[in-house]
Amino acid sequence: MRLLPLLATVFLMSCNSPSPQMVTADRHDVQIEGFAFTVWRRDKHVEIIRHNFVRVRHQSNLRGLMVQAAQQATGCKLRPESITGDTGILRAELDCD
Repeated sequence: MRLLPLLATVFLMSCNSPSPQMVTADRHDVQIEGFAFTVWRRDKHVEIIRHNFVRVRHQSNLRGLMVQAAQQATGCKLRPESITGDTGILRAELDCD
């Protein structure tokens, strides 16, 4: 019975679905420095999902890599004041001027 919660956690960690607000968004898969990200874009909104396991020593660089993944996928910069989330899922508004 103790194995069931572990299996459920592993299954949920492997999900690659956007949040309900991004269901109709365009999907872009991006690889940067060995990390895999899915970038979901809908209008001026973006959601970045990280898929790899990350060791503590890489945590400090990860947010920047997620921003870079979004910029690479959309061709737009992110509005710094709009960035929310953590190194698992990051959300922001795009600045495409």
